[in-house]
Amino acid sequence: MSNEGVILVLGVTGAGKSYFINQLKTRGPVTVAEGHSLTSETERCQAVQLVLDDDDDDDFEDYDDDDKGYGGYDDGPRKITIVDTPGFDDTHRPDAEVFAEISEYMAIQHASGVPLKGVLYLHRITDIRMTGSAGTYLKILQQLIGEEALKNTILVTTMWNLLRDEAQRTGLNRQQELIDEFWRPLINKGAWVASFDGSPASAFQIVSQVASKQPVVLDHQREMMEEERNLEATSAGRSLLQQLESTRIQYSLKLVRLEKEMESQIGSGDKATARVKEKEIAEVTDILKRLDRSLEKLNTRPGPRIKEKISRLMSGENAARAVNVVSAVLNLTLFVVRVVVGV
Repeated sequence: MSNEGVILVLGVTGAGKSYFINQLKTRGPVTVAEGHSLTSETERCQAVQLVLDDDDDDDFEDYDDDDKGYGGYDDGPRKITIVDTPGFDDTHRPDAEVFAEISEYMAIQHASGVPLKGVLYLHRITDIRMTGSAGTYLKILQQLIGEEALKNTILVTTMWNLLRDEAQRTGLNRQQELIDEFWRPLINKGAWVASFDGSPASAFQIVSQVASKQPVVLDHQREMMEEERNLEATSAGRSLLQQLESTRIQYSLKLVRLEKEMESQIGSGDKATARVKEKEIAEVTDILKRLDRSLEKLNTRPGPRIKEKISRLMSGENAARAVNVVSAVLNLTLFVVRVVVGV
């Protein structure tokens, strides 16, 4: 059984990544925990390994061209591993922690020799406008992937199934706005756009488009593994660092203002208001502590450590089970789902 490689699913918290992956199954229990709020249910990368069993379907039959070099898809069942990643913009997890988690997976996948077939970036079509944070994450996405691998990237709009029939036209207008005003630089360099309607057939069609591509290496992986940079010295890490430092300055100024206001309330004898300010100060102080921990996460160099660890684990018989080695290193939950192509 040939293993075709890995597809990464990225996006902000609540974009529907876990729901998308769960639609890839045709039967059996839900494989990946789904969230129904802006709090992420995916705290670590989760892998779903699909066993693709052709059944009178030609979607992949032309993939065995001699110039592709992968031996063909018509030699029996194949496996492709879809990886659900934690979302950025989580209310309870600092972005740097999420970034470090995703970076760790990318580094291990690259070091273990598991081919990366591409990236799916999910975005809610129900969002009325592109927020500032979403714009920042889109920039980070582009730097994570790099120009060369954008041809293996699909920008996927989700939650079309939540729109009423009369709102479908509005959704189409939003998608066109995303294409024209935000996604055009990525599209011009090879990225595609797809709409996920919430159905298993739609999810599989999107995955199949990436599964048929030749493997790529992301810029972020090269910077981490080949150049052995600290996370904060990678292109994507620098953008995130700038965002975190800007946020830290904002909260530091807010803390100073709140402390002055509390002193003023205490001086005027307004103890009730002073207690409210004291609570706000505690909340801001906690945020600043978490931001400091986030900055520490970026001051790590995963390349040498992961190379050594993977080299040790991939020796001997483990070399033939690269995806399972990745799962073991990251303590991933690896679900196996059999999918009959065409069903």
